[in-house]
This record gives sequence, structure tokens and C-alpha cells, in this order.
Amino acid sequence: MRYMLPLLAAGGLCLPLPALADRTPAHDYPTQARVEYAYECMNRLGGENYDTLYKCSCSIDYIADRLPYDEYVTLDTYQRGQNAAGERPEVLREGSIARESRNRLAAIKAQAAQQCLIEPSTGTRD
Repeated sequence: MRYMLPLLAAGGLCLPLPALADRTPAHDYPTQARVEYAYECMNRLGGENYDTLYKCSCSIDYIADRLPYDEYVTLDTYQRGQNAAGERPEVLREGSIARESRNRLAAIKAQAAQQCLIEPSTGTRD
């Protein structure tokens, strides 16, 4: 009996808990993508300091909670391609899908800016 309790406790630790086994992360953004976003955002807001770090990490967390990573990459591609020159990136500049994609990402970034106390004068464009 004396050895039974530790064995039961150790055996229970090996079993997956249903709540943890079925749990998926709230977002699937790679660390590198988060860091790149935060770094670009910090530079846009005036440099590397704790205030801009907090605001920018808050912003990418807000976006990640609302968009799956693959969708974010697609929307961001349309946004970054808006000013690309030449014929090939025309699909990123023109058409309803490009406009809707840019508008959707801009709206989510505006919400993130408001939630994370990023002043409108500093902008939310990347």
C-alpha cells in the first residue's frame, strides 16, 4: 500500500489530459515573423525602446489572435505589393481581391493600433 500511491501518481502524470490534448494554440505565427513585424513597427514608431516594443508586440499579438498565419501572409503580400513596379506584380496592385485584402489588413491593423495605444499620427501601415 505504501508504494501504491506514488505509482498511481506517477502513472497519472503520463496520461494526457483531455483539455490539454485537444487544445490548439490561439495562433500559429512563427517567432521570426513576430520579431520581424515588431522590429519594423518599432522603427516606424521612432526606434527601439520599451514603449515601442510593448506597443508593437501587442499589435502583432492582436493580429495573430484574429488571423491565421497563412491568411496574414496573403494579406500582407497584397499590402507590400501595392507599390511594386512592373507587370508581374500587377495582380498585387489591381483588382478587387487586392483591394479587399489590403482593406481587411488595414482594418485589423487599425483595430490593433487602437487596442495597443498606438497613436494615429504614427500610423499603422507596414
